[in-house]
Amino acid sequence: MLRYLPQNVEDVARWYIHDPQLLKFIDMECYIWSVVPAALTPMINAGMVFSDRHYGGINYPKGGVGQIALKLVEGLERAGGQIRYKARVKQVLIEHGQATGVELNDGTVYRARRVISNATRWDTFGKLVPPENIPGSERKWQNRYKKSPSFLSIHAGVDAAIFPPGTECHHILLEDWKSMEDPEGTVFVSIPTLLDPSLAPEGYHILHTFTPTWIEDWEGLSESEYEARKEAAAWRIIDRLERIFPGLDAGLDYLEVGTARSHRRFLNRQDGTYGPMPRQILRGLLGMPFNRTAISGLYCVGDSTFPGQGLNAVAFSGFACAHRIAVDLGLV
Repeated sequence: MLRYLPQNVEDVARWYIHDPQLLKFIDMECYIWSVVPAALTPMINAGMVFSDRHYGGINYPKGGVGQIALKLVEGLERAGGQIRYKARVKQVLIEHGQATGVELNDGTVYRARRVISNATRWDTFGKLVPPENIPGSERKWQNRYKKSPSFLSIHAGVDAAIFPPGTECHHILLEDWKSMEDPEGTVFVSIPTLLDPSLAPEGYHILHTFTPTWIEDWEGLSESEYEARKEAAAWRIIDRLERIFPGLDAGLDYLEVGTARSHRRFLNRQDGTYGPMPRQILRGLLGMPFNRTAISGLYCVGDSTFPGQGLNAVAFSGFACAHRIAVDLGLV
């Protein structure tokens, strides 16, 4: 009889792997997409990612990742839906314990049989849902999970000559394994134009590099202090990348830097967080909540729901939420 099910990636890895160095790489494999090491990464989440990446390879949308959103918009509008751009939601309307719609900042009210929040759990139950309506289950969730860091992102236009033929699209830079989870410890690099040259002007490549950072490092600064800190952080990263891309500094044609404040402002995510991470090693297979909430008619979707962070997990949560609502409405 099977008496134990593996809860996280580390459990499985230690069953089969006895090389400490290889276990470090398993930690990094998880950290790449979940921003937590193997012991905090749910095995069920990892299973989807590993399967997708190692069976059939990694796929990219031609024309850039923005094409995914555009195709989703096309499908929604084709089905009779409508998107309101630059429309900030003030609150979810709760009447007699039921979510009945949303109110925008400009006073516009939309009524609906079901309301879906793609905001983080902290933004949903803390900003969009009035404090008096926050269920006890959500307070318990916030005691079990904490916000993961945000990112310092650098988008650069670089002379194509800097990248010799055969340069790979992705790179990870980590000089000290003990610093893997530290701010600016691990540096991730993507050069998408090596796969799709149409994204950049002829003779140039786009280099996107990012590294974890916390909102606290960017708060309480004057405008000039903020710009100076951004510049200093960017050049620290570029100096490190010079070791694998000699001449990068001289080959820069364009440079744009984003911080945790940028992610908070443009992505509407509290503290610019990448998503939730457990406060301690996972002890339950289904630690993340599913799409329903304790408020009737209100659903959540995204990295704050099962199975967690990362593109694959978030896409799965969207599919699961659509199916759950269809069932609840009696459509399937």
